[in-house]
Amino acid sequence: MKILLVNPTGHKIGMDHFLKAPPLGLMILAATVPDHEVEILDLRNFNYSPSYFEKKVQKFDILGVTSSTSMINEALQLCKIAKEHDVKTIIGGYHPSLVPETAMYPQVDLTVKGEGELTFPEVINALEYSNNLVNELKEIKGINFRIDSKLYQTERRPPINLDESPFPRRDLVKKYDYHYFWASIDALESSRGCPHQCHFCCISHHWGRGWRAKSPERIIEEFNHMDIKKRWFVFNDSESTLNMKRIEKICDLTKEYGYHKKWKSCQGRVDDIVKNPKIMDKMADAGWRMIFIGIESIHQKSLDTIGKRITINQIKKAVKMCHDRGITLFGSIIIGNLGETKEEVKETIRFASDLNIDIMQFTPLTPYPATKLHKQAKENGWIIDEDYTNWNLVNPIMRTPDLSADEIFELVKWAYRDFYFRFKEKHVNSFFLRSLRRFILHPKFWWFFKMARGFVLNGLKVAPDFMADLKSKEYLEIEKQKEEKKRLKQLKKLEKKKRKKEKVEKKTKKPSSSPSKKVEPLLVTEIRK
Repeated sequence: MKILLVNPTGHKIGMDHFLKAPPLGLMILAATVPDHEVEILDLRNFNYSPSYFEKKVQKFDILGVTSSTSMINEALQLCKIAKEHDVKTIIGGYHPSLVPETAMYPQVDLTVKGEGELTFPEVINALEYSNNLVNELKEIKGINFRIDSKLYQTERRPPINLDESPFPRRDLVKKYDYHYFWASIDALESSRGCPHQCHFCCISHHWGRGWRAKSPERIIEEFNHMDIKKRWFVFNDSESTLNMKRIEKICDLTKEYGYHKKWKSCQGRVDDIVKNPKIMDKMADAGWRMIFIGIESIHQKSLDTIGKRITINQIKKAVKMCHDRGITLFGSIIIGNLGETKEEVKETIRFASDLNIDIMQFTPLTPYPATKLHKQAKENGWIIDEDYTNWNLVNPIMRTPDLSADEIFELVKWAYRDFYFRFKEKHVNSFFLRSLRRFILHPKFWWFFKMARGFVLNGLKVAPDFMADLKSKEYLEIEKQKEEKKRLKQLKKLEKKKRKKEKVEKKTKKPSSSPSKKVEPLLVTEIRK
């Protein structure tokens, strides 16, 4: 069968302007059906017209779409187009795991919940060969579908051994140019899940409770399959550092097999970092150049409410430990934590600047379906926007007891402006100056200058779009007033020009005189008379 796997599009907003990551989940799924013709279409990271997709999907038997919550409306639209051409449709990814009712849409044949490595090939086999499709689907674990306008959910599939997961089909995305801040990347998955239960997080609802990891030996095999020409090897995990002994073994093998020269990034926890300084030394030697950490807040009461299980001192110490080893930090802060006032949010934002975090992402508190926060927000009537398209970690879709959604949105925009664009203050600790100072004075950061040219030149190109999203309500009102003044000025100018033209025309026009009698020419004979 011919299968088209699609990563849906979405409006680029916030850090989307700077990052393009491969659809690793689709690449793994493609590897589970080697006997079928598979193609991956990445609409999220590259532009294709709707007409292109419609012409494309007609050539396939099955459409598989991955979807987060913010992309579900686009995924449903793609499925609708496919159904108009009698193409079978399947949706997987986070959202259908969180919202089983996704399978009730008429344009969706079924949804896959949780892991798809075993489920997806069984579904494809049923769609191709079954004579009694409904009964056979009932026997497949990990799917949802409709029977007589009712939702049917099969039992959840047990977690797989990740070392047995197939290697991603990287050959299917070679035509795409993925990057982190315009340095080329290849990605791998080394673990799934998270044992922690932060009230806003939906990871355990998708992957199941607990944390599973691939062995260090399997990670080296992954490296063998990756594109050695890429600048970065990115660990696409929710938490990579929960077992630091495993990370230590990965570092040892990385050096043994010569992969220590490739830059690496992963997501980690500050408590894992501070407890393992010697392993952090090994990570730096093995090529780690960036770690993503969830700071979330400077206020301990907020961290406790979230269920983060870290302290402010651990955050400070982890930042220093990473910087001492030439490892940059990509931090994340939640804007609008429950119980925080406007001033407390601003204190957290300034805290990120004072810590010299290298890259910051500021996201509004978002109650994803099935989470503890979602249940709490529903019960209290805090959710003000049910359109999933806006659940994109930039637009606030809920209020809190202390802040309205508008106030949260203004704080998100203020956070980005304050952290990155504090030019007018001529502050010695403005983002560009403090980063440049650290990178120049600290030899362990000199690796950055290999990607600095692309970062700066391309950053300048997308900066206007990035900053356009960050304009405050007051600034937008000022811009509106300026545009109105400009429009009125142009109207006055045109009116003045019109009057001047009329005046000139009036002056050049000759006054009308009474018509004189026409003098008839005299005939020669008349003159002689």
